[in-house]
Amino acid sequence: MSRIGRLICIRLASRIGLVVGIFFGIILLVEFLDTGRFNQTAQLAGPWTATFLAFLSALRWSLLGLPVTVLIGAILGLIDLHSNREMVIASASGRSIWALLRLPILMILLAGVVTTTVVDSVAIRLYQGLDAAQIGWGRAYGVQNRETWFDQTGTDGNFKLFARNVYGQGTDLSDVTVLRYSPERINGTRIHAERAQLEAGQWRLTNGVLLDIDTPPRPFSELTIPTDARASELSLQLGTAEDMSWFTLRTALRNGIGDPFARAAAETRFQKLNAMPFVLVGSLLIAFAFTAGYRRAGHYGFTIVQGIALGLFIFLITEMADRAGSAGVLDPIAAAWGPALIAIVIGLTVILRREDGRV
Repeated sequence: MSRIGRLICIRLASRIGLVVGIFFGIILLVEFLDTGRFNQTAQLAGPWTATFLAFLSALRWSLLGLPVTVLIGAILGLIDLHSNREMVIASASGRSIWALLRLPILMILLAGVVTTTVVDSVAIRLYQGLDAAQIGWGRAYGVQNRETWFDQTGTDGNFKLFARNVYGQGTDLSDVTVLRYSPERINGTRIHAERAQLEAGQWRLTNGVLLDIDTPPRPFSELTIPTDARASELSLQLGTAEDMSWFTLRTALRNGIGDPFARAAAETRFQKLNAMPFVLVGSLLIAFAFTAGYRRAGHYGFTIVQGIALGLFIFLITEMADRAGSAGVLDPIAAAWGPALIAIVIGLTVILRREDGRV
C-alpha cells in the first residue's frame, strides 16, 4: 500500500466513522427519549438490559442507513483532503483518479462484507438472546407471545394451527388448536392441546383432546402430526426477515421455504445483504464523482448538496425495491442488486464525464 493510498484510506475511514458515530448517537438519543418503552423494559428485565437493548436497536438502525452515512463521510473526508491540498499533491504525483480509488474501494468492500456477515449477525444474535420480543422490542418477532395462526402442510394433508401463545420464534406453542381439512381420511377434525413443539418433520402435541363429529372426546397425553414446516419458515411467518442473519437466511434458503411470501422476503433480505458492500461502493463513487475534482475557489456547497441528494435517492430506491421484493412483486435479485448497480453506474458515469469529458 502506497503512502498516498494509506493517507486517503485513513482520512476517509476516520470521517466515515465519525458520521456513522454521530448518526448512531442521534438514534440512541431517540431510543432513550422513548421513556415509556425504556421504563417498561427496565421494570421487566432491569435497567442494564433496557440500556443494552437501546444500544443494539440504535446499532441496527445505523447499519440500515450505511449507504447515506458512508456517502456523507466520504464527502467530508475528500473535502478535508482538498483543504490541506493533499488531493492536489496526489494528482500532481501523476496518479489518476482511478489509481486513487483502488484502495478506498477495497477498504469499503471489506468493511461492507464484515458488516453484513459479522456485525449484523452478532447484533441479531444478542437481540434474540435478550428475548427482546417478549419485552416489547424487535421487528421480526413482534407477534411472539400473542395469538397466531399458521398454515401447515404435511404427509397427512393441510391443516391450520392456532396458538394463543408463541415462544422460541414459533417452535414452541401453548394453548393450541389444530383444524384439519380432511376429516374423512384422518381421525380428529379438531384437536386441542396444552402445548405443541416443532421437531424434525412433525409437531408433538401434549395433554390434549381429539374432537370429531358424532364421536365422544378422546383425550391423549401425546400426539404427533407430520408437517413440512421448519423453524426458519415459522419465524418468517411471525414477522419479517429483518431479524434473520446472513447465515440463518442461507441455511433457510438451502433447506427450502414452502410459503412463497416468506421465501420472497427471505431471498430479498439475503440478496440485499450480499449487495450491501456494492451499494457502499456506489456511495463512495458518488462521493468521489461530486467532490474529488479540483476547485480553485474551494466552494463545495452546491456539489455537496447534489451528492447527498443522490445518496438519499439511492437509499429510497433501495428501500422501495426491498419492499417490492419482500412482497413478491419484484424479483429478489433485481430488488437487491438493482440499487447497487444504479449507484455504481451513476458514480462511474459522473467521474468519467468530469475526468475525460464528453466522448
